[in-house]
Amino acid sequence: MRDGVVVEGWSWPRTLVALASHPNDVGPAWAEHIQGVAHGRGCWFVTQVDRMWRIPVDLDLSHACETHAGVLGVDIPEPEIDHLGDCDVHSGVLYVAMEGSASARVGVFDLDLGFQGSAPLAAQGRSCPWCAVDRRTGLLYSSPFDTDHLSVYQGVRDGERFRFEHLRDVPLLTEDGSPLSLERVQGGAFSGRGHLYLTSDCRNGGLVGVDVDTGRRGLHVTIPFEPEWPDNEVIEGITLVDLEGAGVPWLAGILHVLVLSIRPSRSDRVWLRHYDVADERDRHQL
Repeated sequence: MRDGVVVEGWSWPRTLVALASHPNDVGPAWAEHIQGVAHGRGCWFVTQVDRMWRIPVDLDLSHACETHAGVLGVDIPEPEIDHLGDCDVHSGVLYVAMEGSASARVGVFDLDLGFQGSAPLAAQGRSCPWCAVDRRTGLLYSSPFDTDHLSVYQGVRDGERFRFEHLRDVPLLTEDGSPLSLERVQGGAFSGRGHLYLTSDCRNGGLVGVDVDTGRRGLHVTIPFEPEWPDNEVIEGITLVDLEGAGVPWLAGILHVLVLSIRPSRSDRVWLRHYDVADERDRHQL
């Protein structure tokens, strides 16, 4: 773990601490081929490769299934899409990264998982592992799986249809301004301050904080794995929600990361790893 740094007036938390994972090494139906996670209106929104779920936060994820009150599950709504990625909730809308036989796309859903349509991200070819919306601006960010930049889009509605207009690319930089490339980017989520947190599923990856105004990395936190990593364990989606005072005894923290274990001899297993600031004075720096 490295200390946070100050980048052109933007400060970051000095440290993040890993809390207990929950769920921890379980294999419910929603965990098979899991890809992404988001939070909104008191619910987790979870994407699998070919299915989406809505699960109330106060329901124990270790045992959640479609028979429980408030749980919804729907299949991919478009035939040309064969892979969902990480997702995000903003202003009552669920945005879902999509890949398939055509170009990369983002699907738009209401929070009852009602499909509103999808539109391509023309600047990304066929690669769209994640998408996230900056709460300050309403702009949508995404990137290819292996990337040296972020792509920025403006959502535009034309009557009942919508599109994502590519505005610019933001080159990724290290803290000292050198070019930065990230491998296996699986998830992304914004804090209210406008810090973008990405998951990079490689040994030198983990959690990467990016200032999207400058492209500079501001925070890098590795995630510990079992000895057999990287063959079996995959860092997937990420979301930010402060669970302090939520009244859910098995959950805590601010930043939440999905880790998936794929083993041929059994069903997929999943962890939701929770992180918090080490010092309460840093909470507003997220």
